[in-house]
Amino acid sequence: MEKEIIREDKGCVSIITINRPHKKNSLNVDALFDFGNTIKDIECNNEVRVVVVRGAGKKAFSSGVDLAGGQKEFKRTIEGLEYCIDTLINYPMPVISMIFGLAIGAGLDISVISDFRIAAQGARFGAPLVRLGRTYYYTQIERLTRLIGIGPAKELLLTGRLIDAQRAKEIGLVNQVVGPNELESVTYSLSNELAEEAAPIAVRITKLTIRKLYEENPLNPIVEEELKRLHIDEINQSKDAEEGVNAMLEKRRPVFTGS
Repeated sequence: MEKEIIREDKGCVSIITINRPHKKNSLNVDALFDFGNTIKDIECNNEVRVVVVRGAGKKAFSSGVDLAGGQKEFKRTIEGLEYCIDTLINYPMPVISMIFGLAIGAGLDISVISDFRIAAQGARFGAPLVRLGRTYYYTQIERLTRLIGIGPAKELLLTGRLIDAQRAKEIGLVNQVVGPNELESVTYSLSNELAEEAAPIAVRITKLTIRKLYEENPLNPIVEEELKRLHIDEINQSKDAEEGVNAMLEKRRPVFTGS
């Protein structure tokens, strides 16, 4: 059985591949925890100076969290997602997302957390959870809004639509859009430049400084508790949330009631 998360080291660059092409590189529970463990292992290797994240094949970066386990596995899936995301956020060296095809939901969030996002023409981005009766978690909404601004974030989050690579470039969601045949060479050229021409200590401290200055603005504790309640209790426990997942698994259009 093939590994769902593959790590390949090329000199000072480590490439992480989400290897579930039959599922559009969606992340199930095992893949989420494996992803997080892989990042932690890389962090212990002082030789690695850059991480590249990609999906297997050229059809999807990641289509998000795999909810095939339904409500029974939902809690464990969220735990795996939080672990995966936290390890990526705390990784101290540059991360580049190399994006073929779909970057949706958790796949979008992984790319947002990355320091660089390079996309192939034909890539598509979105956070369609409102169409499943759910929403991005408030921390994910904060990251996305901080990166692209309130207007474009509302465009993605309230409609659930997918946008193409050119629109993603226009709103600052990706750094560069290149032809599909160029994506690998452009991405690896950047990763090698970072690994070979930038002093690793300076890079690490610069990334940490940016994070401290712009990315770590703690919420008012009262507001944070309210958001946690809304996201964990009101949304995830709603009938619409259950209907959204069931409709997706049954490949039908959901019928939302607002309850």
